[in-house]
Amino acid sequence: MDGAKYRAVLEENLLESAKDLRLGRRFTFQQDSDPKHKARATMGWFKTKHIHVLDWPSQSPDLNPIKNL
Repeated sequence: MDGAKYRAVLEENLLESAKDLRLGRRFTFQQDSDPKHKARATMGWFKTKHIHVLDWPSQSPDLNPIKNL
């Protein structure tokens, strides 16, 4: 999967899923530091949609997201 495909998946699914889960417009999306996730165009997509992104190191052995909030 490349950055363009990743953005297409986000466009098709993320906001609708957030709506279905009743998260509202103010939620934090978590992703790792894979290059397609950190691509300038992808980060720009999040910015235009006003979505806060919680960075997560690739291959992180620490899977406790609460600790990183």
